[in-house]
Amino acid sequence: MTDADIAISAATIALLRSGRRTVSNLRTLLLAAWTEGTRLDDLDAFLNLAGVERAEVNGSVSEAMGTLEKGLQLNISPVPICSPVYPAALRGINDAPLIIYLRGHAAALNATPGIAVVGTRKATAHGILIAERIAQYVSSEGLSVVSGLAMGIDAAAHEGAMKGPTPTIAVLAHGLEKASPATNRPLAHRILDAGGLWVSEHPVGTPTKPEYFVLRNRIQVGLASASVIVEGEEKSGSRAQAEYCIQNRRVLFAVLPEPRSNVSTLSDLPRVLVGQRGATPIYSRADYPAMIDAARQRATAL
Repeated sequence: MTDADIAISAATIALLRSGRRTVSNLRTLLLAAWTEGTRLDDLDAFLNLAGVERAEVNGSVSEAMGTLEKGLQLNISPVPICSPVYPAALRGINDAPLIIYLRGHAAALNATPGIAVVGTRKATAHGILIAERIAQYVSSEGLSVVSGLAMGIDAAAHEGAMKGPTPTIAVLAHGLEKASPATNRPLAHRILDAGGLWVSEHPVGTPTKPEYFVLRNRIQVGLASASVIVEGEEKSGSRAQAEYCIQNRRVLFAVLPEPRSNVSTLSDLPRVLVGQRGATPIYSRADYPAMIDAARQRATAL
C-alpha cells in the first residue's frame, strides 16, 4: 500500500459519494489506467482523468480521507483496483471491487490464486473434519486457503489451513475494525498472528448486511482458481459461491461421501452441483492431488 493507493482510493470514494461518477464508469477508468500503465500518483491526477474539478468534490474528499485515516490507524490499508498490490486474479472477475481493504499481512496474497474452501454454518462432524483435512492439504501445497470466517465449514477451513505452512485469507462482509461473528473473533486474530490476512470491500465502520454475504462470495472466488463446496443444503448460501465460480471460469469441486461409506455429510448442495452444474466430486483424500493440479492449471490460465 502506497500514498498513491490512499489518494486514488479517496478520490474513488469521493466521486461515488458525490454522485459524480458511477461504479461502472470508475471501474472502466481505473482498469484502463492499469492496462495502459497510466501513472496516477495523487488524488488530483485521478480527478483530472475522471474529468471532475477538485472544487466539485472537496467535501466528499475530506469525508473519504477521514474514513481512510480511521482505517489506517487500525492498520487497515485501502488498495484500489489499479494498484500493483491488487491481486490480478481478483481484478479479472466480473464486478471486481473498486477498492479492497486489507488488515494483516499483504504478503499472504502472494499465495493466490488459492483455493476457496466453504460450506454451511450447519456443519456435521464429518464435514468439519473433511474441511480441515482439505485445507491443511491445500496449505501444505503452498496455496492459500480462502474462506469467509463463518461458523461451521468456513471456520474449519481456516483452522485446517493454519496446520499447514501457507497463510490463510478471511474475506469479511463488513468493515475490518473487528471480525464477525464474535464467536470466531479469536480465530480471526490467530489468522493474523499466523501471517494471514483479512480482506473486505467495505471501509471501516461499515456494518454487515445480508446482501453483503452474497457479494462476499465473488471476492472469495476472485482470490482463488478453484472452490470446494464441502457441505450445504440445496438452497445454502454456498450456492452463490458455486455460481460465481462457474461464471468466472474457476474450477468447482464438491465433497460427496464415497458410495457405501460410513461418512455422513450434509450433501444436498454438493449432489446438485455435481449432477447439474458440472462440479468435480471429491470422494476421499485420494482426490486431493487432482484437485491441486486442476487449480494450478486454472491459475496459469487466469
